[in-house]
Formats: sequence, structure tokens, C-alpha cells
Amino acid sequence: MIFFNLSHHIIIKLTNYIDNMRLRYWRLGITDVLEAKYPIEKANHWEIKCMQGEYQHFGVFWYKFGTPDDKEPVHGICFYYNEIPQKTVEEIIELLHTKFGGKILYKQARVFLQGSKEFADPKSVGTLANELSLKFKSPVELTIEFEKVTKEEQEKNSYNLPSGKMLPIVGQD
Repeated sequence: MIFFNLSHHIIIKLTNYIDNMRLRYWRLGITDVLEAKYPIEKANHWEIKCMQGEYQHFGVFWYKFGTPDDKEPVHGICFYYNEIPQKTVEEIIELLHTKFGGKILYKQARVFLQGSKEFADPKSVGTLANELSLKFKSPVELTIEFEKVTKEEQEKNSYNLPSGKMLPIVGQD
């Protein structure tokens, strides 16, 4: 009888493991995100990547549990940049700091706005992507990662995001 209870518990755990998973939607457009209908509490990470040239780009991003930095995560909005002019970096900092606040921290090619306003709703993420695209005359590409997504939510496309842009993330949720 103990074996049965133990095996039953394992089956339930495996079912939950299979039914709840992490998903990443990538290469999304601004309209995709603005039309999305996902539960904000399941958003784990988002990123807005802005292309400035063949290799020049920057990305504004957020992690639900803070951006990894050394031993302690930094909570708030962050961005990274690659081969863009310092003037552009300063303009990005000014835009983000004015809108979301936070203490500005520099770490190589990343800037953290520690303690800034955090958000994950589709309207705010899509609106910020649009502002960045217009201000910096850049095409943008968005990525949003979700946790604890059920099989039913996937099958019904409950989040109203393009299913062809969905990538399951292997591993425990």
C-alpha cells in the first residue's frame, strides 16, 4: 500500500510537470504584444531588442525575479547595448529613468535601473517597444517568457500570441 501511495504521488508530480511548463514567444512584433491577453503573473521575462545596424543594437529587458548580477539579483528595468554611440546610451538612460525611475547602475555594456517601476502587462510592454522604435528609428523585436503555462492554455492559445512563435523551454518549471 505504501508503494501505491508513493507511485500515485509520483504520477501526480509528473502530470503537473508535463502540464505546467515554461514557454517563450520570440520575434514578436509590437502589434502581437498589444493584442496579447496573458495573465501578468505568469510573465517571467520580457525583452525589447532594437536594431541600429548590422551589429549595433540595444535591448531593454526585465526579469520577474531580478536580473542576475554577481551574487544578488537586481530588481528593475535594465538594458544592454552593443556598438552604439555613447550619446544613444545616454538618451536611452534618460528615457527609461524619466519614465520608470530607479538608481542607475553601470556594469560593462549593461545599465540597471535598480528599484525602478516594474511591469509585464501587454499594453505597457508594447507601448514601450513602440516608443523605443519611434524615438531611435529602430525596428524592434520582442520576446516574452512565461512560467506555469498549462497544456489547456497552450491548446486554446489563451494568450492570443502567434503559436508559430512559441518555443517550449525544457526543464522544470
